[in-house]
Amino acid sequence: MFAMPLGLPPVWGAAKYQVLHNFGSGNDGSGPYGPLILSGEGNLYGVTGDGGSGQCSDYGCGTVFELERKNGAWRESVLYNFTAGNDGAIPWGSLTFDNSGDLLGTLQGDNGLGGSGVFRLSPGSGGWSNALIYTDGAGPGLLMDDLGNLYGEMGPGQYKYYGAIADLSSGSNGWNYDALYSFCGQQRCPDGYGPPATPIWDGNDNMFGTTLYGGIGQPACWISYGCGVVYEMIPNGNGTWTYIVLHRFLEFSPSDGQSPEGGLVMDKSGNFYGTTALGGAYDNGIVFKLSHSSGDWGLKVLYDFPDCKLGCGPSGNLVFDKSGNLYGVNGGGLPHCGYDCGVIYKLSPQKSGKWKYSVLHKFTGKDGNFPGFGMAIDGNGNLFGVTTSGGKYNQGVAFEITP
Repeated sequence: MFAMPLGLPPVWGAAKYQVLHNFGSGNDGSGPYGPLILSGEGNLYGVTGDGGSGQCSDYGCGTVFELERKNGAWRESVLYNFTAGNDGAIPWGSLTFDNSGDLLGTLQGDNGLGGSGVFRLSPGSGGWSNALIYTDGAGPGLLMDDLGNLYGEMGPGQYKYYGAIADLSSGSNGWNYDALYSFCGQQRCPDGYGPPATPIWDGNDNMFGTTLYGGIGQPACWISYGCGVVYEMIPNGNGTWTYIVLHRFLEFSPSDGQSPEGGLVMDKSGNFYGTTALGGAYDNGIVFKLSHSSGDWGLKVLYDFPDCKLGCGPSGNLVFDKSGNLYGVNGGGLPHCGYDCGVIYKLSPQKSGKWKYSVLHKFTGKDGNFPGFGMAIDGNGNLFGVTTSGGKYNQGVAFEITP
């Protein structure tokens, strides 16, 4: 099922924007390569794909960093510099904390130098130490259950290229790998492949996520690889899982979205929300809602981006505030950053069932550009994110915005 409502006209919203850190100075990291996460103390953690003290080609191998608020100001600390090989290289995606205070994340690796997989950083008196717990490709990002098991795209899968949704569990002999579902071995895989973000839990131990490729290909889709799907993974109670496609983009309408470049967020009623970078009536991308009713899942377009000057091509994950408003990032906006500098936006539900779109901030390049990874939100409704470039050294920034 597919529905296309009429959207409300976009408006400007009053918001305070602040750059917390400019990346790229000295041995600092550069080019943030995943969303920020918040600790219980209110500190921010993230990764950069370049920079640091390691040597991967002409760049560093990436870093893990912390942003800590002290006396009203934010101070950045590099927690770890990757150096490739057995140490790992190029962290990407979201970090996660385990119950011991360790930070876990995924590594894209460096072609020729290796270093892909899953890493664990452990704090100690001499700083943070790194251990690679899986070394055959992973990411971006990890999902953890209550027992400390890790889930996400890991390993090449049965078909040696398209990958698998897998888990890592800690045992007496180290970490054990188990492929739960292997994406099929063809470019136009109808069930999807290439998750662009970490899956999420639904509260009943089921996993939900998106794939960037697979599903329906050309001529309906802009690319032969397919325009992506929304999927569910259901545990069978015996260690196996069942993979179900909930929606193939372009399945029901030529105005459907194409190519979801972010994951999902769930509301209190069990509905899922996400974005696609392309598609819609204007081919500028959409924000969608996926709901379950009468035994079926239906996708509804909440907002169809009509004008790139006000933002288009959304990417990264959405976040909810306590009032049920959605926040996200996209491209478009001011045109002088090589492409477009990017936009932070807000979607507010209305009594009519429509959603009102507001632009909270247009990036200028000097205050960052290309905010591609979504944002984190604290209990007071403050939003935190990164840009991949722009800022003082043109190597990206970390920012805060107060709606």
